[in-house]
Amino acid sequence: MRYITWLGTGVKIILVLLLVLFGISSMRQLWLGSIDIGDRGTERLDQWETDMQLVREALPIQRGLVGYISEENVESVEFAYWDIETEFLLTQYALAPLIVKKGLAAEWNVVVLKDDDLETWRQSNPGEYEITKIKGKFSILHDLGNP
Repeated sequence: MRYITWLGTGVKIILVLLLVLFGISSMRQLWLGSIDIGDRGTERLDQWETDMQLVREALPIQRGLVGYISEENVESVEFAYWDIETEFLLTQYALAPLIVKKGLAAEWNVVVLKDDDLETWRQSNPGEYEITKIKGKFSILHDLGNP
């Protein structure tokens, strides 16, 4: 009977030690992953805001509604939901006081798509559009059928 009690206690001690080791390992991984994250994040945010400034300067309107087209609006394109949401929120912030709404929402639309994804979107959305390439994956879409 004592052997069973000792065995049960020994198993509990081993499980607690494994849990502690796992916790320490997880904390180490999180710490290593967070080194310099502030600098990288700041650089990416600054670059996004710089690119959006180019978009703002190319838009012929200063106030009002603009649409926002991203991978979310293109069929068969894989995307990470939270990345798309983050980019959308950053765009809203950078283009304020313009109101940015998802989808083909206005005469003028901000497009955040690679060239081949933009072409796929264009083929699945027939209409007359004038596309102005800004930089990288940033473009402006003028819906000629929505004056």
